[in-house]
Amino acid sequence: MLTKLKLIFPNEKKIRSNISLTFFGVYLIMMFATLVYAYWIPTNKVFFGMIPDLSTLFLIIGCLISVLMRKPSQSYLIYGSLIVLGIVVRHESTIAFPLWFFLILLMLSDIEFTKIVKVFFYVTAPLTIFTLTMGYFRLIPTMQSPRGIGPNGVVIWRQGLGFNWVTLPSQLLFYLTLSYFFLRKGMVSWKAIGIITVLDIFLYVQTDTRNPFLLVLLIVLVAGLLNSKYKDNLIDFFCGKIFGVVSIAAFSFFLIVSLILSYLGTDGFVLDKINRLMSNRVLYSHIGIERYGIQPFGTKVVYNVLNPTHNLKGSYFYLDNSYMQYLITFGIIFIVIIVGLLTIQMFKEYKNKKWYVLFIFVLIALHSTGDPQMMYISYSPFVLIIGKVIDKFKVEV
Repeated sequence: MLTKLKLIFPNEKKIRSNISLTFFGVYLIMMFATLVYAYWIPTNKVFFGMIPDLSTLFLIIGCLISVLMRKPSQSYLIYGSLIVLGIVVRHESTIAFPLWFFLILLMLSDIEFTKIVKVFFYVTAPLTIFTLTMGYFRLIPTMQSPRGIGPNGVVIWRQGLGFNWVTLPSQLLFYLTLSYFFLRKGMVSWKAIGIITVLDIFLYVQTDTRNPFLLVLLIVLVAGLLNSKYKDNLIDFFCGKIFGVVSIAAFSFFLIVSLILSYLGTDGFVLDKINRLMSNRVLYSHIGIERYGIQPFGTKVVYNVLNPTHNLKGSYFYLDNSYMQYLITFGIIFIVIIVGLLTIQMFKEYKNKKWYVLFIFVLIALHSTGDPQMMYISYSPFVLIIGKVIDKFKVEV
């Protein structure tokens, strides 16, 4: 059957790419639905309840078609090993995310990374704008949490704007801004800079989410400088050895720093200040280490957070730090492989003088110390870049 298709469509690589990216786009739509507040309301389970099983089936079918349409490659040895790792982690942690991530990686193997980011941007951006608009005007249910008490004694609320948590709108804007910056290769127009700035300020006022707000402002600042007389100087800096070393070492550095801080906890003036600056993220990572330890293949972690199905009972607990969440939940082998592959790819990007890619991943590495979205496909496609390393794998015979 596939042979006949190849005769009809001689450019099978392009056909495979289009089919795989279509499956990826539809999968993104289904996963985006899980970010919406309405998804988590029990009475809506009749409509939304089928999404997890349907998305899993869709992903498996897309992966099988993609593999069958691709010429056999030695990289399949690596992909196969990663899928086995995902199965083991699924057994230990009871979370299937690593397995689904590796299946997506396999489905999109040997496909231009720019096309992957483009699909993510053109699927996620309209859905985000639609949800924000509907949520702002209260046309769909929305999450909110108390920010504090105003001067008149009235509670001030952080707004989720249609999403299931108040920080999600700003997190999505951060990764969508990075995607746009990537697709434009760092050259963003003043009009786009203005729109992004207004959106960033609006979401900060509504959600009171600092980390992505400040990072988006940094992107805007850099984009503005790239439209000025300092453009060449800035690009020379990003292509230079100092920033090259920073970008190559970024993920390893922040992983090690996160681990050290998690072990030390919050005792002492300096550590307490760092913890306060990071909104108790050091404390929660420390609790996670003490409670669950670090295992080769992860372990089941029980969080205690406020959600649409029940109010918070007892002390709040969640691992916001991406490095610590993945390390504790998915295991040391998983995080070492991911960080190792990212480090190798950053070295390649530095050699190829892809300065805008280096800038993007330094921001992701920094952002991941305070938020858990680094690898979650609903928010970001960027870690899928490690497929470029895997696809180059060859065994010399």
